[in-house]
Amino acid sequence: MSFERISGDCLEIREGGGCLTFFGLPFLAAGIFLMLTGLGLVPLENAQSMNWWSRPLLMAMGLIFAAVGGSLVFARTRITLDAAKGTMTRRWWLLLPIKNEEFRLKSYRSVELGFSSGDSDSPDTYPLVLKGGDACPDFQLKNSTSYGESRQLAVHLAELLRVPLEEATSDHRTILKSEELQQSLTERLQKHKSGSEDATRPVHLLSRVEMVPGGVLIRIPREGFKWTLFLPIAISVGGLLYFGPGFLEFFDRTFTPVSVQIFFLGFAVILFGLIPFFGLISKILNAARGYTEIMATTQELRLTEQGAWKKSTATFPAGEIVDLDYSTASSRAENAMIFGNERIRRSQFGTQPPVPPRWLKALNRLNKSQGVIVKHREGLLTFGAGLPDEEIRYLQTTIKRALSGK
Repeated sequence: MSFERISGDCLEIREGGGCLTFFGLPFLAAGIFLMLTGLGLVPLENAQSMNWWSRPLLMAMGLIFAAVGGSLVFARTRITLDAAKGTMTRRWWLLLPIKNEEFRLKSYRSVELGFSSGDSDSPDTYPLVLKGGDACPDFQLKNSTSYGESRQLAVHLAELLRVPLEEATSDHRTILKSEELQQSLTERLQKHKSGSEDATRPVHLLSRVEMVPGGVLIRIPREGFKWTLFLPIAISVGGLLYFGPGFLEFFDRTFTPVSVQIFFLGFAVILFGLIPFFGLISKILNAARGYTEIMATTQELRLTEQGAWKKSTATFPAGEIVDLDYSTASSRAENAMIFGNERIRRSQFGTQPPVPPRWLKALNRLNKSQGVIVKHREGLLTFGAGLPDEEIRYLQTTIKRALSGK
């Protein structure tokens, strides 16, 4: 999906084509071949021995493949937002226009950039929605896996429609007015004279926070050494010692060649011995010498990651940082309750929201925080995952204060 600002008052979002065309070509070619075979236009060596239903089956399979391939190759969707006319038009194309829908832009009050968590089979996505309130249903314009691309489009839409942008990709929603859309976090903090509030320092602080000229330097140590690090290698070596003699006995009984025995035993030693051993060494070194270091000033934010074997540094100019949020166990639980209450409110108007059960608060103690979230124009990054909630809030406030220069 791509978009283009056609003019000052018109923006077009395009979906279809590109990589989908190349992905659909094999399906389309296979469908055409199967249909030609079903019609008898492609000769087959065993045509005389085929059952009567074989050709209709080939035709049906060909139609399915051709329909899937044709939709991928030729299908297009265009969403055109014209602020001058006050209309939004969605068109579907399949070589020729097949369907049109038109909506009034004045029905939408804001643009929302949200977040949808993925799973093992799908990535995280950032849906872009026009919020219509109670009188008009929401309209999803885009659902991309790229935060930077989605935010860029969201800013263009909010500027075009002259409505606020609701940034809801993390636990705390941020609402940006029209004049704030192109501003960085530092510019907004300095303009509103915020970010200078005192951060409450926790009594027990795992991180090292040092105020330096022009900013703050934070070092977050890795989680310390634990005896549970030996558990994976203990299981692997135990399994190797338990099943190894049985395999040796099997090889002797079946007169397996020595070269084959060496190959299988070597493979087992590497898989269940050496690989877990090097993994253990990496974890021990990471626990001993690993850390995350953040240097925040009014000019930039520099993030350094020291691992077991290598060190990496990423620098982000302050002008590219658009927001700074945090995600704790308590804030995630609060968001879950708000989402549930909102669904109840919509389905049962006037119903009193339920009180959070006590077991939910106890369960929050087992849930770990996701850390501080830095949002820049190209994407997101997090650090400090697993730290206590109070420390996460303190670090976020301290870094915002450093970015604001106050």
